[in-house]
Amino acid sequence: MKLLGKVDKTIFGVSVVVYVLIFLFILLTPKVAETSVNAILGFTLSTVGWVYILAYAFIIISFLAIGVSKYGKIKLGPPDSKPEYSFFSWMGLLFGAGLGVGLVFYGVYEPVSHFISAPFAESGSAEAAADAMRTTFFHWSFLPWASYGIVGLCMAYFAHCKGLPSLVSSTFQPTLGDRISKAPGKIIDAFSLIAVVCGVSMSVGFAATQFVSGLNMQYGVPNTFFTVALVVVVIGVLSTISAMSGVAKGIKVISDTNMYIVLLLLVFTLIFGSTVYLINTFFQSMGDMVFNFPWLLFFSDSFETVSNHTGYDWVESWTIFYWAWWVAFAPFVGGFLANISKGRTIREFVLACLFVPGILCCIWFTFFGGEAIHLTLFEGSDVAVAAAADTNNSLFIFLKELPFSVVTIPLSMVLILTLIITSVNSSTYVAGTLSAGGDFVPSLGLRAFWGIFIALNAILFFSIGGLDTLKNIAVVFAFPFIIITVLMIFNLFKELKSTYGETIQSQGNNAASQSVQEQQESKQQI
Repeated sequence: MKLLGKVDKTIFGVSVVVYVLIFLFILLTPKVAETSVNAILGFTLSTVGWVYILAYAFIIISFLAIGVSKYGKIKLGPPDSKPEYSFFSWMGLLFGAGLGVGLVFYGVYEPVSHFISAPFAESGSAEAAADAMRTTFFHWSFLPWASYGIVGLCMAYFAHCKGLPSLVSSTFQPTLGDRISKAPGKIIDAFSLIAVVCGVSMSVGFAATQFVSGLNMQYGVPNTFFTVALVVVVIGVLSTISAMSGVAKGIKVISDTNMYIVLLLLVFTLIFGSTVYLINTFFQSMGDMVFNFPWLLFFSDSFETVSNHTGYDWVESWTIFYWAWWVAFAPFVGGFLANISKGRTIREFVLACLFVPGILCCIWFTFFGGEAIHLTLFEGSDVAVAAAADTNNSLFIFLKELPFSVVTIPLSMVLILTLIITSVNSSTYVAGTLSAGGDFVPSLGLRAFWGIFIALNAILFFSIGGLDTLKNIAVVFAFPFIIITVLMIFNLFKELKSTYGETIQSQGNNAASQSVQEQQESKQQI
């Protein structure tokens, strides 16, 4: 343990042992493991999907409410604390940790999928195109960032304002009291650490797969296990090096690079794509999504109209699955958000986390997925059909339709690498913090351990063909964490009311008394 520095042996030991047992279960009995995980996942999504609907409604309403409430002025840290990062770098860190790889992976694929196999309209029609953009906006805009943000806000408040360790369990202090440092708290933190490793290992595997698919399509590099494993090793090495240099140096530089490449690709697509169409589509789809947001949020296809139209349980396979997926990443992204947001006010935290990356995601899907739909709908191209049939290469297939693909495809591949490196960097910090008992600056050895562990884990799961199983395990872990998230919100409200409610009430009473006194003095003068 000396090489790893400060370690909470209970959290670290339980997490590693449980995770190794999960891997051995999949390795030794792959069919049984796949069947078992899929059965649990199917039961969760189909039977208790309504829990996700209610939980997400509660999450986004609570997140917005606390941001615009009287508590929005509270600073996450001492009154004189200042933000550690510029707004641009802060958003870059959040964006890269939150949805970076998924955005590139699904940026073209999801809109064209809903267009080619439409859930509500005739497939391939103009109505299907409008529905595809509205649905994609709904999935990727405000809901994922609300789940990340509320977890991050809870952890940031108790860490920076109450001086507690940067742990998920610390947010339960109002109800658990001193037991957050005992068995109940250890279980919560160990569970969160396993969820972090599951989620990030899955992302590394998918990012490496997409990167190698691009190499194969563009340069003829063999798409083999060895190539994917080599890419994962490179990601692991670069991530460990940058993580060991610290958030303020290595991770910040890479996250800033992510944002510059994202903005460059967006500007390129706007210029060389259907400019007016893209602008109109963004605003129309945003208005369509916002207007229909309550309906989309509570839509469960209870009368099976969409299932009968598509031939499968569309809501379960897309919307509810996404909600479970976002929650699976919440411990990791929320924990990282908490660590980088000291000095921000609650209102700034809520509004920035919810709207800036959410709107940027919608712009990305418009410029890439929307343009692919435009090429098919109005210009006779088959790019939407081809992209919908090849998830890994969908982005590269689309870029080939635009000028300078010899430049933009390699640039997008660099973006995949830098985004996943940002995610792994962030996760090593969060995993290190959790396994070190909430230490804000985990040791270099501990960060390196988690970087190597995540990379090795992705390779091992890929070698046994278990990436999909790993993804499903992460989603299975999400259901208990959605309950934890709701409880975290209740604890935050309880603590805010206890700490600031009386102060605000006292200030109001003092102001009222002062006003009465002034009126009496005025009458005496008259």
